Amino acid sequence: MISPDLLILGGSAALSAGMLLRWRHLDGKHQRTTTNHAAGVPVALGPAASIVTDSAQLALMWPALGLGSWQSGYPNVTAADLTESGMLVEVQMLGGQALKDWNNDATRDALAHYFAVPDIEVSSPAPGFVHLHLRTTDTLAAPAPVTDLLAYGVDLEAVPVGVTEDHDVWRLRVLYGHILLAGAMGSGKGSVLWSLLNGVGPAIKAGLVDVWLADPKGGAEFGRGENKLFVRFAVDSRSILTMLGEAVTAMQDRLSRMRAAGIRKLVPSTDEPLILIVIDEAASLSAYADREEQNEFRRLTGLLLSQGRAAGVSVIAALQDPSKETMPNRQLFPIRIGLRLDEPTQTAMVHGQGARDRGARCDEISEHTPGVGYVGEDGTTGFTRVRAFWVSDDDADRIVDTYSPAVPDLAPKADYSGFDPDDLGDLGDDEQGPVAA
Repeated sequence: MISPDLLILGGSAALSAGMLLRWRHLDGKHQRTTTNHAAGVPVALGPAASIVTDSAQLALMWPALGLGSWQSGYPNVTAADLTESGMLVEVQMLGGQALKDWNNDATRDALAHYFAVPDIEVSSPAPGFVHLHLRTTDTLAAPAPVTDLLAYGVDLEAVPVGVTEDHDVWRLRVLYGHILLAGAMGSGKGSVLWSLLNGVGPAIKAGLVDVWLADPKGGAEFGRGENKLFVRFAVDSRSILTMLGEAVTAMQDRLSRMRAAGIRKLVPSTDEPLILIVIDEAASLSAYADREEQNEFRRLTGLLLSQGRAAGVSVIAALQDPSKETMPNRQLFPIRIGLRLDEPTQTAMVHGQGARDRGARCDEISEHTPGVGYVGEDGTTGFTRVRAFWVSDDDADRIVDTYSPAVPDLAPKADYSGFDPDDLGDLGDDEQGPVAA
C-alpha cells in the first residue's frame, strides 16, 4: 500500500528535490542511505516533493502561512511518505503550537494551495507532531461491492461493514455497543444498515442474533425481510413503540435472570440471543410524532441505551438530522458514524465539539460517494474514514434468503390427497370401534 519511496528528512536539513534521504530497516538495524527517487515521484506531487526536500523553500513557506518565522523558528519536517492517496508529511510543531493552529479551514486551504494538491487532512500522531496528508486521489472514490456472504461464523464485536481508506476492512462492534448513524438524504445509510445485516447474517441464521427492526417509511426499505430475517418488524408509530416497550420488558427480565445467576455480561446463545434493535429514520418518532409518542420514544430508547449493553440488547439508530431534538439520547451511543451532512455544525452534533479540527469533515463529503463517512468511538480522539459496502436490491434479497432462520417444515410427508375427513370407515357387526370410557 505504501510506496517503497520513503523519504526521511533529518532535522530541518533537506536535500535537493532529486535526492531523497531514506531510512531503511534491515536486520533489526536502521541503515541510512541516499537514493535518487525523482523519477518515482508522481507528477501531481512534484511541487510538494520539491518543497519538503528544500530547506530554502520551507523557510519561505512557514512565514507565508503564519506557522513560523526567523525570530520564533520554523517547524521541522521530520519525515515524508509516498502513499496510495498522495503523500504523508510529518512535521514537528514549534513550541506553543497546537493542532488547532494547523487543522482549521483557512490553514488547510493555504497548505493545499502551497503544495498544489486538491486536499490536505491534518492529524496529530503524538504530542508536538502533526501529520499532513496531501491527497491527490481518493481511495474511497469507487464503491466497494458487498462482500461474499459469510459462510461461517462472525465476531459480533468486529462485524465487517465496508472498507477504510487504507484498504482495511471496516468493522463495527455490535455486541455490547450502540451505534448512531447520521447522514443526509442519499448519503448511504441504507447501505450501512444492510451491510451490518450482511455481516451478522451467520449469527442470525444460527439463532444467536434476533433482529427487531423499525422502518417508519412504511417498510419500503426493509420490508423484504419481514417474517423472514427479522423477528419483529414495525412500520408505524404505535407498533414501533409497542415493539420497543416489549424490548424493554425483555431486557429487564434478562437483567433479573443475570442478577440471580451472578452474571455481569451476557454471552449470546440460542436461548438468550443478542437482541439487535434497528431503528431507521428515528426522527419520525423522536421529533415528528405527537408529543405523547415523542416522550414515550425518548423514555424507551433511554432505558434500552442505558441498560441494554451488558444484557445483550444493542440499538442502531439512523437519522438525517442529528440535532438534539431528533435524537435527544445521542450521548448514550458509544459508536457514532457521520456520513455526508449538510452543515459543519451537524458534524459536531454527531462527533462532538472540535470534531472537524480533529479530522471529521462530514459536510465536505461528496454527494457522489454515498456510504463514505467518519467513524468515532468513545475513548478515542481520532476518526476513521470509511465507505460502506454497496448493497443492491439483489444483494438485499440474497441476504434475506441466505440468512433467514430456517422455518420448520410442518407439511405432511405422506400422500393424503384421497383422505376424506368425514369418512370414519365402515365397521361390521363383529368389529367394534373405540368405546369412550
